[in-house]
Amino acid sequence: MAERVAGPVAGPVAGTAGGAQPRAVLHDVRYVRFTGALRPRASAVAALTASAVRRPLGLGRSAGAKVWPFLLLAVAYLPALAVVAVPLLVPQVDVQPTELIGYPQLLATNSVVVLAFVATAVPTVPTRDRRDRVLSLYFATALSRAEYVLGQALAAAALLALIVLGPLLVLFVGSIATADDPGGWLAGSAGDLPRLLLAAAVVVLPHAALGLALASLTSRRIFAIGAYLAVVLVGPVLSRLLALVVGADWPLAFDPAGGPVLLATAVVTGTEQAAGSLAWVVWAALVAVCSAVLALRYGRGGDA
Repeated sequence: MAERVAGPVAGPVAGTAGGAQPRAVLHDVRYVRFTGALRPRASAVAALTASAVRRPLGLGRSAGAKVWPFLLLAVAYLPALAVVAVPLLVPQVDVQPTELIGYPQLLATNSVVVLAFVATAVPTVPTRDRRDRVLSLYFATALSRAEYVLGQALAAAALLALIVLGPLLVLFVGSIATADDPGGWLAGSAGDLPRLLLAAAVVVLPHAALGLALASLTSRRIFAIGAYLAVVLVGPVLSRLLALVVGADWPLAFDPAGGPVLLATAVVTGTEQAAGSLAWVVWAALVAVCSAVLALRYGRGGDA
């Protein structure tokens, strides 16, 4: 970039008291090339993701903002921590944590916590950015529209992984720690870890996509929360009523709240889900439609 140098300019100013001669000085102004290290574009996505994770958890905010998210985290982790603590604190209890509560039961127990966490955490950042009309500012700097959506999606997935995957890993690691032969138990159960990761992804992806898609349609957080709760609370009722009417299980595949949990349970146990392959088709369709909504909504590149 070219340089522009303005030398000092001085001159008397008439009409001053006492005949003083103050000097007006224009200092040198230089425009020089930036010589620092340039960060990759991925760092901008990482910064956005970190910021989007911190805000819903209340990190860097008042103590009151931390109460609700950490209460949900405590409820989600309490069953896994309790069954791990029993054999650790009471040596006379010769039972594995997975015998007290299995992975499918843990997924089912945390399903309500997942809904509450998605409703309150996922819409926080997208609606705020649209309300404050800063999207145009984001897209004019280091973030493209696709990178912004990617950062928000990674943040939503990370937040939900705390609720879904975290307790499963606590139960898995706790089972190793409380086993009489930790090495042998790990060798025999190593195949459970990939299934746990896949099961968590089955629950996280549709809920994160649905929460972000609904949040992208409004600048009011309360509207996004209401829309999400309407879908996940009314959907199960309608699907079960339809299942009773037709006398079959296939309508359960359209349950937006319990469907992903049933699929994740099928992944962990290796059994077929009650609604069959239709449930996987609905799952994939939900993720695809929500992704399309995000692409169309943010494809405009503005704050509208």
